[in-house]
Amino acid sequence: MVLLVEKLSHSLKPSSKLENHHNHCHDHGRSEDLSASLRAFQSHVSSCMNKLSLDSITGSEFISLSWIHQCLELLSNLNRAFAKLVMEIDYPMSKWDITSTEEYLNYSLKLLDFLNVIASSLSDLGRARMSISHALSLIDGSPESAMERFKAVRLIKNLDKEIKVEEKEGGEEKRLCRGDKKWLFGEALMVMKRNGYWVCGIVLLGLSGDTRPWLEMEKLCRGFLSPSAMAAMEKNGAAKEVREVNDGVVYLVAAVAVGENYCEAGKNLEGKLEAMEKLLDGIGTRADGLFSEIMAGRIELLDSLRQMKP
Repeated sequence: MVLLVEKLSHSLKPSSKLENHHNHCHDHGRSEDLSASLRAFQSHVSSCMNKLSLDSITGSEFISLSWIHQCLELLSNLNRAFAKLVMEIDYPMSKWDITSTEEYLNYSLKLLDFLNVIASSLSDLGRARMSISHALSLIDGSPESAMERFKAVRLIKNLDKEIKVEEKEGGEEKRLCRGDKKWLFGEALMVMKRNGYWVCGIVLLGLSGDTRPWLEMEKLCRGFLSPSAMAAMEKNGAAKEVREVNDGVVYLVAAVAVGENYCEAGKNLEGKLEAMEKLLDGIGTRADGLFSEIMAGRIELLDSLRQMKP
């Protein structure tokens, strides 16, 4: 009777093969869940980028300041999507290894660098707008003085700082286990980098007319962006509103030089200046908010690192 019970008890225990099979199935299922989260993230980013890119190639020959505002909104959207992904795969900041931490800090620092250059470009445009407005106020009483001020304004010019992005293929180091959390993190961050840098490059192009950031980002992103995104990059020039103000100044100066009636040209330029001012203010507010978001993420990560130290 005892032997029978022992045999029955033994027969009811799962074999090691069954246990291994169960664990394998569980791990495989978990891996599929992780991969599904990554695919959903990639799909979301691709959808947002395609919509943004298509918006840029409809209607005008050049990108617009309102479209540049959408670009900065997209960066915030990408940051939220990335934060959602790391929570879905259960890989919060407190679990990041050295490689993941360094890669994120390097990426976020580069974004802050971009945003500082964007802020500088906005300041340059703001000063140029004020100079043009002041020249307009002088044109009736002192046309010669107004012309000197108009001619000194440079709305479209190269950036003072050259933008460089060095990107190693496959991340800072190879991740050995394809499909694990660290690998997924690296893949998602690579998506963030390429799309984030592309956005910053084309924003700087639109604000300054400087093609160097655009060419740098094109070199990095070609082959990884959709055709519509690459088509948006082919609009290589300052934003439509910046060009219109610049052209308005040229036309007004020419009209005054030949003695034509410049009143209508002056009113037209004044209206374009006011429209540009509102759009630039909105871009500046969004850029400041994005800077704060990225800084908050870096501070959270650094605080997490301090808490991990013994």
